[in-house]
Amino acid sequence: MPKSKILILALAGASCLSLSAGAAVLNKQGLIDRTSYLYEALVWNTDIVSERLGPTFRQLNPPSRTDDRPQLFKPQSRAYPGGFARISPWELGKAPSPDGDYWSDSGQVGYVPDNPATDPGLDRIAVYAYYSKVFAISPRLDWASGKPHPEPQTREPYYATLNGEPPTQPIAMARGTGLTQNEALVIYRDGLLAVAGTQTSRKGSDRPFPGIKFPENKVPTGIAITTSNEFALITVWDIDALKGQLAVVALEGKYIPFHTMPYMGLPNQGSWSDFKLLGYVDLPMTAPTSVSAASNGYWNGPSQTDGKTMGSMKITDSATRGMLYKNGMIAQGGYAIVASKDEGKVAIVDLTPLLQYMRESYLSSDASAKAALADRGSAPAQFPETFDALRDHMPKVVWQASYDRPTAVLAGHRIDRWSSDRFKAYVATEEGKIHILDTSSLMARSSWHQRGPLAEMGSFNVGRNPVSMTFARRAAKNLPLIPAKSNSGIADCFNSVFWVACRGERAVKAVHTYQGNGQVHMTIKDQRLEDPVAVSTAVRGPILTVADYNGKKIVSFRIGEIYDARNKVTYGCGPTGKDAFEFAGELSLPGRPFLVGSANVN
Repeated sequence: MPKSKILILALAGASCLSLSAGAAVLNKQGLIDRTSYLYEALVWNTDIVSERLGPTFRQLNPPSRTDDRPQLFKPQSRAYPGGFARISPWELGKAPSPDGDYWSDSGQVGYVPDNPATDPGLDRIAVYAYYSKVFAISPRLDWASGKPHPEPQTREPYYATLNGEPPTQPIAMARGTGLTQNEALVIYRDGLLAVAGTQTSRKGSDRPFPGIKFPENKVPTGIAITTSNEFALITVWDIDALKGQLAVVALEGKYIPFHTMPYMGLPNQGSWSDFKLLGYVDLPMTAPTSVSAASNGYWNGPSQTDGKTMGSMKITDSATRGMLYKNGMIAQGGYAIVASKDEGKVAIVDLTPLLQYMRESYLSSDASAKAALADRGSAPAQFPETFDALRDHMPKVVWQASYDRPTAVLAGHRIDRWSSDRFKAYVATEEGKIHILDTSSLMARSSWHQRGPLAEMGSFNVGRNPVSMTFARRAAKNLPLIPAKSNSGIADCFNSVFWVACRGERAVKAVHTYQGNGQVHMTIKDQRLEDPVAVSTAVRGPILTVADYNGKKIVSFRIGEIYDARNKVTYGCGPTGKDAFEFAGELSLPGRPFLVGSANVN
């Protein structure tokens, strides 16, 4: 039965209740109100999404408050002769001229469309590019990929067949930062899990586009990906049982074979080829709203794997299998952190049983590797087995705590060799705090990793209603809390340095932590940024892209120097090149954006 009909029947049979946009799922006694629960799960519109994101700056402040936002310097945008989309316009450089070197970042923006009848609410965008000796740093639709509005994958015939209609209205999107992930994973309103890529994330003939359609009673609300793209973790509301769950999906990304391992549940570079839903983990909450995840494998390049690239490592080769079993590339542990905003709950789910199951099955012996590959399939008892077929590898809830309206969570991926810090996760709350959790007991695997109990280490203030967090991707020097002896003064940008979109402050803030302490070290405000609700960092350049919900646009900032190797010029930020950041540009949208992310275009 379509979810809209489930909602109509549920509301018709419910006791009379005044439902406003975003009615809380809990009643005054702290129990689930079934009608409100169904309404929150199944209704999707501008007001509902805004309520889920929490209070805006205007809602938290009187109209008379002085506007302290500056208008930052923006470099001039110039048209490119011939109109090549990736660098038309361009902002940095002397003048376009022929050059064989080039790179770019492309991705997606998800929004609540002004016209949902004709617009699925997902577009393909470009956020950074270098071609012809010039740099484009302003956001734009990615016409180099073809027709970018709407996102080409929303027009994929297989998804229309699987979903019963073309995909429409993304509600959650994930593109991991721990390893290259060429294609985003997108959850749509009707329960479809699908992919959205870039111009080069797969060959045009690479099929299938994988997908999963969740049952009508399982309503997805959020999605996260483990560090090396092994698994997707999807928060689900079970509207029949009135309980929250974590759906676990094994991922295979074998397209662009030179760049990736072709084995489901092992590290890959996110050119997705297959998914398998392994099952659901019951959560100690009924209405999970956010999730993040990490695993403790990491690939530093061929120097770590006997000179082999990811695409040349075959577990059917005994030497390669043995090497992978001993080194740190294949994860041994990990976790997902989940929050429920209305219920004020946070839980951590231990993924170690699942990751160990995959590692042992593929790598413990030649016989086990052959058996796993031979038995690989979609049936429950085929490899990897579902939780109904084999429960030994099912993840387990190992920690939970109460927080006042947790808005976002973030799981740290890795720690550099000389860091004296430890693995951490973060919980942001609507009042404006970020809580630091010690997750080293689930992630540490080397003798030099510090270890501590699974618990909160400390907290710090960041600004009202922090709704989105993303890692910096780039090392930052001379941060106040980071000791010089820890990683030579360069902070770990995938564990301890991250960006936060503070909706209640109309600001985006860079923060860093060390052990249990945290501090804001950069604040970005601009008159052209009205309502920041999601933030993303580019792979190839120092570009920060922000979804401006009520501004109906995405806004980009340059947050560091760019070196022009061809012309041997360094471009600093601001009018004199001495500023920490500058305004890079904006892109208007036919709706209100709340999802954004990008990847390197291979």
